[in-house]
Amino acid sequence: MRNKILDVNIDFFMTVDDVLNQVGSYVVKDDAKSTLLCTTNPYFIVSALKDTEFKDIINNAFLSVPDGVGVLYANYYLKNIANLKHNILFPVKAFLIGLGTATLGYLNRKELGKTITGVELTDKICKLASQKNYTVFFLGGRLRNKKGETLDYNYDMATNAKEIMEKKYPGLNVIGATSKFSREEKDDAKTIAYIKDCMKKAGINKIDFLFVAYNPVDQEKWINRNAQKIPAKMSLGIGRVFDYITNTMQQPPVILEKLHLGWLYAFIHQPWRIRRILMTFPTFPIKVFLKSLK
Repeated sequence: MRNKILDVNIDFFMTVDDVLNQVGSYVVKDDAKSTLLCTTNPYFIVSALKDTEFKDIINNAFLSVPDGVGVLYANYYLKNIANLKHNILFPVKAFLIGLGTATLGYLNRKELGKTITGVELTDKICKLASQKNYTVFFLGGRLRNKKGETLDYNYDMATNAKEIMEKKYPGLNVIGATSKFSREEKDDAKTIAYIKDCMKKAGINKIDFLFVAYNPVDQEKWINRNAQKIPAKMSLGIGRVFDYITNTMQQPPVILEKLHLGWLYAFIHQPWRIRRILMTFPTFPIKVFLKSLK
């Protein structure tokens, strides 16, 4: 079910299997055009408020799945105020419903729905690719310190992730991987040339799945500029997923995930992400609430 949160498309109430079925059916088409599978979180939505180019990228994506419980709560809140009369008491009633949304949503999991994360999708798509012989390319990823500075330019995180995933899923056809190029537009031509060289060596003229691990927003814009030049049928911007695959950063403990505190774990290990965290909370719910009053 596709709804809009702050004018950004989100496909709610999908399972990972639903996504896999749709992307699997798409990439087998010979005439499939380059498209994006977007894992949309509150940071994306707030970013899109001032960046119409980015908003258009999300809204034109093949799928835009909710990656972040805040997106689910926003949808649940909007659903619960939809039938309220817009009278003088509406702001007060909406505010009270907003305050109770976290608790009510937690108790009504079926109505809340589920998130689909980039970590989960990367793993499941790689598994599917190993079974169906789809081609895959890994791009990006950098080892960073707590200030966000690159620690080792010689360490190729994408290649390391490739080796790990090939061991996990024998038969996975990763035709290339590299972290040596930047997300900057000045590097686009060199990056595309490198990818095409890998494709030539593999004897293919299209990539089925392209995983791009640059900064959020930048990686989606990179895909929008370049995926059709490769061409790659289905692209995903995956943020720090390579960090998790290579264990340079551990995933949040299950208990924190259940308490919806995965952001806190990420902040402790990567405090330079503070701006993104503040955009997720409190900026995002405040924006949703204020928009709902109009």
